[in-house]
Amino acid sequence: MKNARNRGLWPLIMPTFLALVAITLVPIVVTSGMSFFYIDLTMPGLPRFAGLENYAELFSDDQFLRSVIVTAQLIFVPVTLQIVVGLLLAMVMKEKLRFTGWMRIAFLLPAVIPPAVSGLVWKLFVVPGAGGLTYLGSLLGVDMQLDLLSMPGTALATVIAASVWLGTPFVALLLLSALESIGDDQYEAARIDGASWFQMHWHISLPEIRPVILTVAIFRILEALAIFPVIYVLTAGGPAGSTQPINYYAYVNGFEYLRVDYAATIIFFFFVGMMTFCAPFLVNIARREGKEAA
Repeated sequence: MKNARNRGLWPLIMPTFLALVAITLVPIVVTSGMSFFYIDLTMPGLPRFAGLENYAELFSDDQFLRSVIVTAQLIFVPVTLQIVVGLLLAMVMKEKLRFTGWMRIAFLLPAVIPPAVSGLVWKLFVVPGAGGLTYLGSLLGVDMQLDLLSMPGTALATVIAASVWLGTPFVALLLLSALESIGDDQYEAARIDGASWFQMHWHISLPEIRPVILTVAIFRILEALAIFPVIYVLTAGGPAGSTQPINYYAYVNGFEYLRVDYAATIIFFFFVGMMTFCAPFLVNIARREGKEAA
Protein backbone atom coordinates (compact mmCIF):
# COMPACT_ATOMS: atom_id res chain seq x y z
CA MET A 1 0.00 0.00 0.00
CA LYS A 2 2.81 2.38 0.93
CA ASN A 3 4.70 1.69 -2.31
CA ALA A 4 1.53 2.25 -4.36
CA ARG A 5 0.97 5.59 -2.64
CA ASN A 6 4.58 6.62 -3.30
CA ARG A 7 4.26 5.72 -6.99
CA GLY A 8 1.25 8.00 -7.19
CA LEU A 9 3.39 10.92 -6.02
CA TRP A 10 5.91 10.62 -8.84
CA PRO A 11 3.82 12.51 -11.45
CA LEU A 12 3.59 15.39 -9.00
CA ILE A 13 7.29 15.65 -8.20
CA MET A 14 8.69 14.68 -11.62
CA PRO A 15 8.54 18.20 -13.18
CA THR A 16 10.43 19.68 -10.23
CA PHE A 17 12.87 16.76 -10.24
CA LEU A 18 13.61 17.17 -13.97
CA ALA A 19 14.03 20.94 -13.58
CA LEU A 20 16.54 20.42 -10.76
CA VAL A 21 18.43 17.82 -12.81
CA ALA A 22 18.60 20.21 -15.76
CA ILE A 23 19.72 23.15 -13.64
CA THR A 24 22.40 21.01 -12.01
CA LEU A 25 23.67 18.81 -14.83
CA VAL A 26 23.54 21.12 -17.85
CA PRO A 27 26.11 23.63 -16.48
CA ILE A 28 28.38 20.77 -15.39
CA VAL A 29 28.22 19.08 -18.83
CA VAL A 30 28.78 22.35 -20.69
CA THR A 31 31.68 23.33 -18.45
CA SER A 32 33.34 19.93 -18.81
CA GLY A 33 32.92 20.11 -22.59
CA MET A 34 34.48 23.58 -22.78
CA SER A 35 37.54 22.32 -20.88
CA PHE A 36 38.51 20.09 -23.84
CA PHE A 37 38.67 22.97 -26.35
CA TYR A 38 40.71 26.11 -26.95
CA ILE A 39 38.34 29.03 -26.44
CA ASP A 40 40.19 32.33 -26.14
CA LEU A 41 37.95 35.39 -26.50
CA THR A 42 40.97 37.56 -27.32
CA MET A 43 41.48 35.47 -30.48
CA PRO A 44 38.10 35.13 -32.26
CA GLY A 45 37.50 31.99 -34.22
CA LEU A 46 36.00 28.55 -33.96
CA PRO A 47 36.95 26.54 -30.87
CA ARG A 48 39.71 24.01 -31.51
CA PHE A 49 39.87 20.63 -29.83
CA ALA A 50 42.57 20.61 -27.14
CA GLY A 51 42.19 17.19 -25.60
CA LEU A 52 43.80 17.08 -22.17
CA GLU A 53 46.23 19.94 -22.79
CA ASN A 54 44.30 22.36 -20.59
CA TYR A 55 44.43 19.85 -17.75
CA ALA A 56 48.16 19.33 -18.30
CA GLU A 57 48.66 23.08 -18.02
CA LEU A 58 47.07 23.07 -14.57
CA PHE A 59 49.94 21.15 -13.01
CA SER A 60 52.59 23.45 -14.49
CA ASP A 61 50.72 26.59 -13.42
CA ASP A 62 52.28 27.93 -10.20
CA GLN A 63 49.36 30.29 -9.59
CA PHE A 64 46.88 27.43 -9.82
CA LEU A 65 48.92 25.27 -7.44
CA ARG A 66 49.06 28.18 -4.98
CA SER A 67 45.30 28.64 -5.29
CA VAL A 68 44.85 24.97 -4.34
CA ILE A 69 46.75 25.59 -1.09
CA VAL A 70 44.72 28.74 -0.40
CA THR A 71 41.51 26.81 -1.10
CA ALA A 72 42.45 24.13 1.43
CA GLN A 73 43.18 26.80 4.02
CA LEU A 74 39.90 28.60 3.34
CA ILE A 75 37.94 25.35 3.64
CA PHE A 76 39.37 23.35 6.52
CA VAL A 77 40.47 26.11 8.92
CA PRO A 78 37.16 28.06 8.89
CA VAL A 79 34.99 24.91 8.94
CA THR A 80 36.91 23.50 11.91
CA LEU A 81 36.56 26.77 13.80
CA GLN A 82 32.87 27.04 12.88
CA ILE A 83 32.16 23.55 14.24
CA VAL A 84 34.13 24.07 17.46
CA VAL A 85 32.86 27.57 18.23
CA GLY A 86 29.34 26.76 17.03
CA LEU A 87 29.18 23.69 19.27
CA LEU A 88 30.33 25.65 22.31
CA LEU A 89 27.76 28.38 21.62
CA ALA A 90 25.02 25.78 21.13
CA MET A 91 25.87 24.18 24.48
CA VAL A 92 25.69 27.58 26.20
CA MET A 93 22.37 28.48 24.57
CA LYS A 94 20.91 25.10 25.52
CA GLU A 95 21.22 26.06 29.19
CA LYS A 96 18.55 28.76 28.62
CA LEU A 97 20.46 31.34 30.60
CA ARG A 98 19.49 34.97 30.69
CA PHE A 99 19.68 36.74 27.30
CA THR A 100 20.21 33.46 25.37
CA GLY A 101 16.90 34.12 23.59
CA TRP A 102 18.29 37.39 22.23
CA MET A 103 21.50 35.57 21.30
CA ARG A 104 19.57 33.34 18.90
CA ILE A 105 18.18 36.40 17.13
CA ALA A 106 21.59 38.10 17.02
CA PHE A 107 23.18 34.99 15.53
CA LEU A 108 20.91 35.24 12.50
CA LEU A 109 22.25 38.65 11.49
CA PRO A 110 25.45 37.50 9.70
CA ALA A 111 23.41 34.83 7.89
CA VAL A 112 20.91 37.32 6.45
CA ILE A 113 23.46 39.98 5.42
CA PRO A 114 24.45 39.62 1.73
CA PRO A 115 28.03 38.29 1.42
CA ALA A 116 29.20 41.33 -0.54
CA VAL A 117 27.90 43.60 2.21
CA SER A 118 29.67 41.42 4.79
CA GLY A 119 32.90 41.89 2.87
CA LEU A 120 32.39 45.65 2.92
CA VAL A 121 31.67 45.54 6.67
CA TRP A 122 34.92 43.69 7.31
CA LYS A 123 36.86 46.01 5.02
CA LEU A 124 35.62 49.01 6.99
CA PHE A 125 36.34 47.19 10.25
CA VAL A 126 40.04 46.67 9.45
CA VAL A 127 40.70 50.07 7.81
CA PRO A 128 43.99 51.19 9.42
CA GLY A 129 43.63 54.23 11.63
CA ALA A 130 39.88 54.63 11.19
CA GLY A 131 38.19 51.21 11.41
CA GLY A 132 36.53 49.41 14.27
CA LEU A 133 39.63 47.31 14.92
CA THR A 134 41.68 50.44 15.54
CA TYR A 135 39.02 51.71 17.95
CA LEU A 136 38.95 48.41 19.88
CA GLY A 137 42.73 48.49 20.08
CA SER A 138 42.62 52.03 21.50
CA LEU A 139 40.25 50.85 24.24
CA LEU A 140 42.78 48.17 25.19
CA GLY A 141 45.75 50.51 24.85
CA VAL A 142 47.09 48.62 21.82
CA ASP A 143 48.15 50.28 18.58
CA MET A 144 46.12 48.46 15.88
CA GLN A 145 46.85 50.69 12.88
CA LEU A 146 48.44 47.96 10.77
CA ASP A 147 47.09 47.51 7.26
CA LEU A 148 46.04 43.87 7.65
CA LEU A 149 44.99 43.54 4.02
CA SER A 150 48.39 44.54 2.64
CA MET A 151 50.26 41.52 4.05
CA PRO A 152 49.66 37.95 2.78
CA GLY A 153 49.44 36.27 6.18
CA THR A 154 47.17 38.81 7.85
CA ALA A 155 45.01 39.19 4.72
CA LEU A 156 44.34 35.45 4.69
CA ALA A 157 43.65 35.49 8.44
CA THR A 158 41.14 38.32 7.93
CA VAL A 159 39.29 36.35 5.23
CA ILE A 160 39.24 33.29 7.52
CA ALA A 161 37.86 35.43 10.36
CA ALA A 162 35.13 36.77 8.05
CA SER A 163 34.26 33.21 6.98
CA VAL A 164 34.01 32.06 10.59
CA TRP A 165 31.86 35.09 11.44
CA LEU A 166 29.51 34.28 8.56
CA GLY A 167 29.18 30.53 9.10
CA THR A 168 29.32 30.02 12.87
CA PRO A 169 25.79 31.30 13.70
CA PHE A 170 24.20 28.89 11.20
CA VAL A 171 26.24 25.99 12.58
CA ALA A 172 25.39 26.94 16.17
CA LEU A 173 21.65 27.01 15.48
CA LEU A 174 21.72 23.62 13.72
CA LEU A 175 23.69 22.02 16.54
CA LEU A 176 21.41 23.67 19.11
CA SER A 177 18.42 22.01 17.44
CA ALA A 178 20.23 18.67 17.64
CA LEU A 179 21.07 19.19 21.33
CA GLU A 180 17.49 20.10 22.18
CA SER A 181 16.30 16.81 20.68
CA ILE A 182 18.16 14.88 23.41
CA GLY A 183 15.91 13.90 26.28
CA ASP A 184 16.44 15.75 29.58
CA ASP A 185 16.20 12.45 31.47
CA GLN A 186 19.67 11.45 30.26
CA TYR A 187 21.20 14.63 31.66
CA GLU A 188 19.22 14.30 34.87
CA ALA A 189 20.46 10.74 35.41
CA ALA A 190 24.04 11.84 34.77
CA ARG A 191 23.62 14.78 37.15
CA ILE A 192 22.37 12.45 39.89
CA ASP A 193 25.43 10.24 39.34
CA GLY A 194 27.61 13.30 39.98
CA ALA A 195 28.67 14.10 36.40
CA SER A 196 29.93 17.62 35.74
CA TRP A 197 28.62 19.90 32.97
CA PHE A 198 31.62 19.02 30.80
CA GLN A 199 31.26 15.27 31.43
CA MET A 200 27.55 15.32 30.54
CA HIS A 201 28.23 16.96 27.20
CA TRP A 202 31.28 14.80 26.49
CA HIS A 203 29.55 11.47 27.22
CA ILE A 204 25.96 12.32 26.23
CA SER A 205 25.75 15.29 23.88
CA LEU A 206 28.68 14.56 21.56
CA PRO A 207 27.87 10.85 20.93
CA GLU A 208 24.20 11.70 20.32
CA ILE A 209 24.79 14.51 17.82
CA ARG A 210 27.90 13.12 16.12
CA PRO A 211 25.97 12.30 12.89
CA VAL A 212 24.60 15.86 12.84
CA ILE A 213 28.08 17.31 13.35
CA LEU A 214 29.38 15.24 10.42
CA THR A 215 26.48 16.32 8.20
CA VAL A 216 26.93 19.98 9.09
CA ALA A 217 30.69 19.76 8.51
CA ILE A 218 30.24 18.24 5.03
CA PHE A 219 27.76 20.87 3.93
CA ARG A 220 29.90 23.67 5.36
CA ILE A 221 32.85 22.29 3.35
CA LEU A 222 30.72 22.33 0.20
CA GLU A 223 29.58 25.89 0.94
CA ALA A 224 32.93 27.20 2.20
CA LEU A 225 33.90 28.86 -1.08
CA ALA A 226 30.60 30.73 -1.23
CA ILE A 227 32.77 33.38 0.44
CA PHE A 228 33.77 34.47 -3.09
CA PRO A 229 31.86 37.82 -2.82
CA VAL A 230 33.61 38.55 0.48
CA ILE A 231 37.02 37.95 -1.09
CA TYR A 232 36.07 40.04 -4.15
CA VAL A 233 35.18 43.04 -1.98
CA LEU A 234 37.71 42.55 0.81
CA THR A 235 40.97 41.60 -0.90
CA ALA A 236 40.27 40.92 -4.62
CA GLY A 237 42.43 37.81 -4.22
CA GLY A 238 45.50 39.75 -3.08
CA PRO A 239 48.03 40.57 -2.03
CA ALA A 240 50.10 38.47 -4.44
CA GLY A 241 47.35 35.84 -4.72
CA SER A 242 47.49 35.01 -1.00
CA THR A 243 43.68 35.01 -0.71
CA GLN A 244 42.89 33.71 -4.19
CA PRO A 245 41.13 30.32 -4.02
CA ILE A 246 40.45 28.12 -7.02
CA ASN A 247 37.08 29.61 -7.90
CA TYR A 248 38.48 33.15 -7.78
CA TYR A 249 41.43 32.13 -9.97
CA ALA A 250 38.93 30.67 -12.46
CA TYR A 251 37.02 33.96 -12.39
CA VAL A 252 40.22 35.91 -13.14
CA ASN A 253 41.06 33.66 -16.09
CA GLY A 254 37.54 33.71 -17.50
CA PHE A 255 36.55 37.35 -17.04
CA GLU A 256 39.85 39.23 -16.94
CA TYR A 257 42.14 37.16 -19.16
CA LEU A 258 39.15 35.95 -21.27
CA ARG A 259 40.48 32.38 -21.27
CA VAL A 260 37.11 30.72 -20.75
CA ASP A 261 38.47 27.29 -21.69
CA TYR A 262 41.09 27.38 -18.95
CA ALA A 263 38.56 28.79 -16.47
CA ALA A 264 36.21 25.89 -17.30
CA THR A 265 39.09 23.45 -16.82
CA ILE A 266 39.86 24.88 -13.37
CA ILE A 267 36.23 24.78 -12.26
CA PHE A 268 35.57 21.25 -13.54
CA PHE A 269 38.78 19.93 -11.99
CA PHE A 270 37.81 21.51 -8.68
CA PHE A 271 34.27 20.09 -8.94
CA VAL A 272 35.56 16.56 -9.51
CA GLY A 273 38.02 16.89 -6.64
CA MET A 274 35.38 18.13 -4.20
CA MET A 275 32.88 15.45 -5.21
CA THR A 276 35.53 12.74 -4.89
CA PHE A 277 36.33 13.93 -1.38
CA CYS A 278 32.73 14.42 -0.21
CA ALA A 279 30.96 11.56 -2.06
CA PRO A 280 31.63 8.84 0.57
CA PHE A 281 30.28 11.09 3.32
CA LEU A 282 27.22 12.12 1.28
CA VAL A 283 26.44 8.48 0.45
CA ASN A 284 26.73 7.56 4.12
CA ILE A 285 24.36 10.40 5.06
CA ALA A 286 21.87 9.31 2.38
CA ARG A 287 21.95 5.70 3.57
CA ARG A 288 21.40 6.76 7.16
CA GLU A 289 18.46 8.96 6.18
CA GLY A 290 17.01 6.09 4.12
CA LYS A 291 17.21 3.70 7.07
CA GLU A 292 15.53 6.21 9.36
CA ALA A 293 12.76 6.80 6.82
CA ALA A 294 12.19 3.06 6.48
